[in-house]
Amino acid sequence: MRWLGRLGVPLCHRGDVAGQVWLNAWESWPRFDPKRGRPERWLNAITVHAASHYHERAQHRREELVDLIEVIDPAPDAAAVMECDNMVTSTIDVVNELDPELRFVLVAHDLNGVTMAKIAEDAGLPLSTLYKRRIKAISALRESVRLREAREVSTY
Repeated sequence: MRWLGRLGVPLCHRGDVAGQVWLNAWESWPRFDPKRGRPERWLNAITVHAASHYHERAQHRREELVDLIEVIDPAPDAAAVMECDNMVTSTIDVVNELDPELRFVLVAHDLNGVTMAKIAEDAGLPLSTLYKRRIKAISALRESVRLREAREVSTY
């Protein structure tokens, strides 16, 4: 096994190659002539031969690292579409329940993507006031969602 390691056979394949060495030795034992050389040299030659064939085959080996993966249909099923629609409708309802001043900042900045500086300029308000209103709007939105979820859980 150490000799196979020195011949460059990876540890994970050494057992298989060593098995091949012993199989080749067993098959060629009837042809072994002790007058021509020592058994260690004969076994060494078989080992070198098996390792070289391992490397030769490794160059042409095409291994699949994983099985074929079944691709899941990326389109959502009916239940997922209904759940998503329900969440969108619920979120719109919660946003509409907010105080108009808070809703204005939240919708303009977070939903429509208008910069806070532009909103402040259009509304004629200080930028710090709008940031405070936005923070209040987000807090109120979270609280409303939490209360709705608590009501839905209690109805089940």
